[in-house]
Amino acid sequence: MLLNHRELSAFLAIARLGTINRAAQAAGMTQPALSRSLKRLEETLGAQLFRRLPGGMVLTEFGRALQRHAEMMEFETTRVVEEIHMLSGAATGVVRVGLVPSVVASLFRSALLDVNRTAPNIQIRVIEGAGDQMLEAVVRGTVDFAVIGRLQVDAEPGVVMVPLGVEEVCVAARSEHPIFSKADLTLADLGDYRWALPEKGNAIWHGFNDLFRRRGLEPPTPTVATNSVHTLKSIVSEDDYLTMMTRIVFEVEERYGLMRPVPLPEALWQREIMVVRRPRSELLPAARLLLGELERQAGALDGRDAGGEGV
Repeated sequence: MLLNHRELSAFLAIARLGTINRAAQAAGMTQPALSRSLKRLEETLGAQLFRRLPGGMVLTEFGRALQRHAEMMEFETTRVVEEIHMLSGAATGVVRVGLVPSVVASLFRSALLDVNRTAPNIQIRVIEGAGDQMLEAVVRGTVDFAVIGRLQVDAEPGVVMVPLGVEEVCVAARSEHPIFSKADLTLADLGDYRWALPEKGNAIWHGFNDLFRRRGLEPPTPTVATNSVHTLKSIVSEDDYLTMMTRIVFEVEERYGLMRPVPLPEALWQREIMVVRRPRSELLPAARLLLGELERQAGALDGRDAGGEGV
């Protein structure tokens, strides 16, 4: 049995928008034409796909089963078209990527330049946030893939996590913070100061807690908790708070003397950066291109670090 592509598209429009009227407008069809398309599809399958309720159209069990397959067919059709465009040198498409702030400030900037040179017609939509938020975005399908710090949680079913590289994480403060005048600074001394940290669940939050607990110390309770890196940097650069963050994130503030790392080697650590995605076979060509460039940039960075040229 062959299914009609236009009828499947009409079916998906109704499933996503909930009414014949909205689906018809989105598809550029009249309501009667869309209704006839749905009727033909139901007759072909011999099953009712929607329950018609006063508030709109609700998928039946048969409709939910068809939706999964129809979306897969839609995805594969788009992938084939983009693959052909990529091979012909006329690459197009939209990549939706979730990134933690440190990756935006480092790998992504370099990768973006190379992607633009290779395929200038590709559109890249970046969603920035904490690692746990980006993991959830991959699970929900709102991004094609994400690059995050390793979380202390198991990967969701159907999601793979692959190491990409490492980043330096440190304790930081504004340059005039009194901690810089303290002699013989120890990890225990850090508990005497106010802290502004990422919210619980963030990869750096886990690293912060582990840093103290491994040495038998109780982690300081943060005065401020936020998943906004901009908020953290604003607070720390203007008042006497300590924070913990990836060093690349406050690179500009360090360059202009606004913030600097706290000189305590035992508080430095390397966090692993992970690519989180659905299986590689599901990535569209444009997404594969961006991911490939991110992987290449990470490999080049590791090479510089190994040669002693990195920070």
